[in-house]
Amino acid sequence: MDIKAYKEQLKETIIVPMKEYMKEVEDCGFSKKDIKKCESLILEYLTALEKLQNPENESIMEQVEKLVLALNQLNEDTDYCMIETVEREAIWEIIQTSAIACGLTDPADDITEEWREW
Repeated sequence: MDIKAYKEQLKETIIVPMKEYMKEVEDCGFSKKDIKKCESLILEYLTALEKLQNPENESIMEQVEKLVLALNQLNEDTDYCMIETVEREAIWEIIQTSAIACGLTDPADDITEEWREW
């Protein structure tokens, strides 16, 4: 798994657009601190996947669930303003493709669906 590529994808498709939106819309509903928290959560997930010794579906999906639930809480904390359609798709893509790259076999169409509220 190439964690560097996922970090770059995170920055380009999620963090930079969120910061730009925040500059454009004064009352966007989230702060720089919220963006940093989102970035930290996703980086923690990627690092956890990278550190799995013998990744199996169960251990990979545990990390997916942990991240999705944390993002649910962050989005709730921002009155559901932080994760909109564009962000949802970009976040989902990182979660899905990194889980597969880590070794997830026979993934569902959307491995986040069971827990995702955003």
